[in-house]
Amino acid sequence: MERLSQGCVLGVGQPLLDYLTHVNDDIYMKYELEKDNAILDNGKHTPLYEELVKRYDVHYEAGGAGLNTIRMIQWILKKPYACAFVGCVGVDDAADILRTECDRVGVRVKFFPVNDGVATGKCAVLVKDKFRSMVTHLGASKELTLEQVRSNDVWPMVERARLFYSTGYMLNYFHDGIKELAKHANNNGKLFCFNFGAPYVLTSLTEFVDALLPYVDILFCNRDEAKAYAEKHKLKDQSICTIAQHLASLPQIGGHQNRRIVLITQESDPVIVSTSGDKIIKRYPVTMVPSKDLVDTNGAGDAFAAGFIADYMTNMLIDTAVNAGLKAARYIVQKSGFNLGPRDKY
Repeated sequence: MERLSQGCVLGVGQPLLDYLTHVNDDIYMKYELEKDNAILDNGKHTPLYEELVKRYDVHYEAGGAGLNTIRMIQWILKKPYACAFVGCVGVDDAADILRTECDRVGVRVKFFPVNDGVATGKCAVLVKDKFRSMVTHLGASKELTLEQVRSNDVWPMVERARLFYSTGYMLNYFHDGIKELAKHANNNGKLFCFNFGAPYVLTSLTEFVDALLPYVDILFCNRDEAKAYAEKHKLKDQSICTIAQHLASLPQIGGHQNRRIVLITQESDPVIVSTSGDKIIKRYPVTMVPSKDLVDTNGAGDAFAAGFIADYMTNMLIDTAVNAGLKAARYIVQKSGFNLGPRDKY
């Protein structure tokens, strides 16, 4: 298998246009936002986007957790069109921005246009004191269907891929499609990678998460998400190491030959790694970015996943892949938003 053939990595997710801006306390208080949290627009947040445009200097960037990771994997690998991505967008300028940015880094995309006036999804990324809170309005991004994935436009991409990546955000409306991809990976000796995404995924979409986990080969999450899983499942020992071992030891479907790797990030604390069939927990120290160089934490987890996957695809070694993930995260937190600059500066 040539691991870096065209289309060897396929992401399925929500293409979003990020509204990135620095805000004051009043926005956090008005919309009841929390530091380093991600939520969906529940209606009361709808005026937020217009308010940001009126009151603040907003920078627009390609976004969406899954697309961030896929773009950075491609950017790191440097092999044209090694990565592909599938999702839904509106027929608008925002969709054009997303296509342009993906083409710039060499990601092949299949964006299904939603033609009934539904706008491309958007995410307010609100930076305060070098941390961030995200509010997402899904828009067209939630319109992806299983039929589209099975179509002649996409299924050849599925068959070509050797590794799949998606996030918990997709389980809200596309759980059947994500599970279909996970089953395909399982049945064909491929890797299925999954990122919990946000704590609410573990508390609100528990049934779908539990149904998917037996197919997951590489699981990414942060400490808050791991804690949310443990609390929802009433684990007696809710230490991070025990949660990691629990997730790694969950049953795997059928004749699954890949060991499961669970990676839990903890901001400045060590990354915790547990693998199925191994009782040893590994801890990888985090080299802190100097305060003067820290811009914001937006996308650090997406970048960690990208760095890990890009390295693991080429050498299949956990140690070097974790360090590559940490390098990618350090790069992103020194940028404003998920901004991929010149590759030779990495």
